[in-house]
Amino acid sequence: MNTMPRGVPAVTLWSGESRTGEIVLQSSQATAFWPARVLGVGYADERDEDRDATGVLIQRRLQAPGSGTARLKLVHPARQYRFMADELCQGCEGDPDRTPEGTLWLMPRPDTAPAGWPEGVAVEHPPICLACALRSRDACPEGRRRGWVSVRVGDSDLSHVAGPVFAEREGRAVEVGQGVLSYDDPRLGWITATRWLRTLWDCTPVDLDAEARGAADTGRLAAPTEAAR
Repeated sequence: MNTMPRGVPAVTLWSGESRTGEIVLQSSQATAFWPARVLGVGYADERDEDRDATGVLIQRRLQAPGSGTARLKLVHPARQYRFMADELCQGCEGDPDRTPEGTLWLMPRPDTAPAGWPEGVAVEHPPICLACALRSRDACPEGRRRGWVSVRVGDSDLSHVAGPVFAEREGRAVEVGQGVLSYDDPRLGWITATRWLRTLWDCTPVDLDAEARGAADTGRLAAPTEAAR
């Protein structure tokens, strides 16, 4: 359940949720037949929850939603991963809206959109429920500037991660830039992921107001929780 202050999506990063943990080089164990090899990066005090289901390192931040100022253009890495992996609503942390046409996604149109966007495109926005979609469309300045796109998605797969990429420099782990890597990229061991991307398939553009009217007629449009409003 979302316990964020009014109007702040559950996936949002807060200024009080600072980065924690020391990034170190992660090496394989040496054997009689093979010397130790540097495999990538990890945390000096690494825990099971520091990696996603495939072993990608998650950028570690405090879990303190509501602490400080909402950084509305950024997401909390661990929460965004969970929302993307479990397909939860980015606004209220509940179930996204689903119909026979697919799961609802709402995204600001990119400044440069490839032909057919978002079909076959990897996006970093989690799905959304109708109540949160209506509220986000009316409240978000970036979406109003770019224009919103609402689609039903028949299928999607977790396909990429994004975040700071590291390299070995004189025996130390050094951040060398930002990257977006697919799950078959050999550099996966060197990223501390801040965002997960899903590739969307079988996309059907929809009119959000028409969707809301239809859901209201069938009693499917529930108001968001008080904390999520």
